Amino acid sequence: MIVDDDENWIFVSKLLLKRAGIQNGIITAKNGLEAFTKLQDLVSAGDKKLPDLILLDIRMPVMDGFEFLEKTTKTDPIDLSQTKVYICSSSLNPGDKEKAALYPIAGFLTKPLTKEVLQGILG
Repeated sequence: MIVDDDENWIFVSKLLLKRAGIQNGIITAKNGLEAFTKLQDLVSAGDKKLPDLILLDIRMPVMDGFEFLEKTTKTDPIDLSQTKVYICSSSLNPGDKEKAALYPIAGFLTKPLTKEVLQGILG
């Protein structure tokens, strides 16, 4: 799942994921609320498999990345314990990394995402 309000970032991220061998099931959302709703829909449809990976921007309209993390960590039955959540941001603010560390994320990646970084997180 790619959660970002920048269409170019979504396009490039999808391209990198496809080149890394992930062809199907890439879900996109333009803000945290849209992403949260899509996760709720998956759970409501009885889909036990939530995304393996979420690339999450911090700065977005409607619901930002931190609000998304806050909501998903406190909402049953959304369980992201088997999902690697990476914050992907161009922010150089050390406070953003400190705040991100308060949530169950796999890491904080600085944009732009590269093929090498993506392959490293996909293992």
